[in-house]
Amino acid sequence: MKNIKLIGIGLVGAILMIGCTDLDEELNDSVNEAAGFSASDLLAGAYSSMRELQHEQDILASYVHSSDELIAPTRGADWDDAGAWRDHHLHSWTNTHPHIDKTWRDLNSRAFNAQLVLCNGDASATEIAEATFLRTLSDFFTLDLFGVVPRRACNEDLLQPPTQQLGRAEAIDVFISEMEAVLNDMPTANGPITATQNAGRMLLAKLYLNKAVYKATGQDGVAQPGPYTFDPVDMTMAINHLNEITGYSLEDDYFSSFTPTNTETSTEIIFVSENELGGATGNIRNRWHMTMHYNQQPSGWNGFVATADLYNLFEDGDVRRSTDIPGLTDAFGYNAGFLVGQQQGPSDKTLTSLIDLEDRPGNPLVFTEEVDIFSSNERNGIRVIKYLPNLELSADADGISFSNDDAPGNDYVFFRYADARLMKAEAILRGGTDTNGESALAIINELRTSRNASMLPAVTESDILDERSRELYWEGWRRNDQIRFNTFLGTWQAKADASPERALLMPIPAEALATNPNLTQNSGY
Repeated sequence: MKNIKLIGIGLVGAILMIGCTDLDEELNDSVNEAAGFSASDLLAGAYSSMRELQHEQDILASYVHSSDELIAPTRGADWDDAGAWRDHHLHSWTNTHPHIDKTWRDLNSRAFNAQLVLCNGDASATEIAEATFLRTLSDFFTLDLFGVVPRRACNEDLLQPPTQQLGRAEAIDVFISEMEAVLNDMPTANGPITATQNAGRMLLAKLYLNKAVYKATGQDGVAQPGPYTFDPVDMTMAINHLNEITGYSLEDDYFSSFTPTNTETSTEIIFVSENELGGATGNIRNRWHMTMHYNQQPSGWNGFVATADLYNLFEDGDVRRSTDIPGLTDAFGYNAGFLVGQQQGPSDKTLTSLIDLEDRPGNPLVFTEEVDIFSSNERNGIRVIKYLPNLELSADADGISFSNDDAPGNDYVFFRYADARLMKAEAILRGGTDTNGESALAIINELRTSRNASMLPAVTESDILDERSRELYWEGWRRNDQIRFNTFLGTWQAKADASPERALLMPIPAEALATNPNLTQNSGY
């Protein structure tokens, strides 16, 4: 995809829309100042700008760190960061939290970059449809996290704050209406790096599935906890859109959806943020560096770990829990999935034999379930390898190096077919009607069979929530799922206390409030 450097333009508008006061660019008079660029260039810029959401401080921090799937323990002087990572896990955020501020800015600027296309008078119907999808996807995350979405009309003065602030109950209807209006204009082909009709149907199904959560909002804008009342009509609409997603199948090789060539080889991927091997990437390498130990290859940052709650959801033999990868496991000593116990690594640059690894002080590198979020050693915590490192290697005098490790080609997965199947099972269980006549149990067991897990005799809401965690762990959906299933305010490993209801929404950053007086801080902050 053509990579146009338009992030600066997007941030001009987003700066005033979201409340950042560090202006590095001269302000334009209106959104239409971007009319000097063609619609196709603006759209390319909107696509490429989505890469920023791959950063470990964006979706991963908001949706996985805050859930029952991940812990970021402090290890001596490492990974304390003034408690920023702990705040996610313990739901103790404030409106000056640096990651939350970054996420707010990044999501709103991605939406603004897409809106530049919508405000370009030369945009085709297809370009408008793709840009609407990109704006809605970003706005969906903003609504889900913060409960409000600032928007501008095309001719608004960027020197003034945006006048429109879409609240939860209103925004979900707006998003659905906008997406349904452009669905037929979206491309039918071009693969997962493009917002196709299949991607549009997936987003619409997400909107319908979560609609009851956003409608559960008090007159003062306060988010209400579950259990929620799901309208069978909404569930049926979600099912209808999911039934129209065609051309995909469940992968026999689960981890093929996360390799450096995932969009070329996986049969599941519906929509991604594209990364170019050796070129423009969104720092997808953090997905393995953040969890691997310093002495593993490629050298990790020894940070984030899986909760024992997540690890213990799996039964023995489930390929999602552990799969040996040729060229990775035999050469470097670790599998895809969860890393537990004694870790191994190459004995030398020849990659022909493995030895037991040690930590920096010389102890056996044995990853354990035990972990203290405030004080852990190098060995504490179960590690996760889901996105696979690039296996092209070069050996030099200093040891083994991974070529293009800083710019790998793994595309970041937003939507894949297994998620669509789980969403359909959930919508059926919540009262939706499926004209294809499938049952929730049959869908779940089809998925479990493909993952070498035993079949279930029956299926409940709790079963579906657990299966979503097994299938989608660390992919960025867990917070959204836990809120919908009414478990997000509860307790889990390293989180002993239930959260107050305010945690259903994150605080709007202080900088955004300072420059946009039309925003109101979320309740409890």
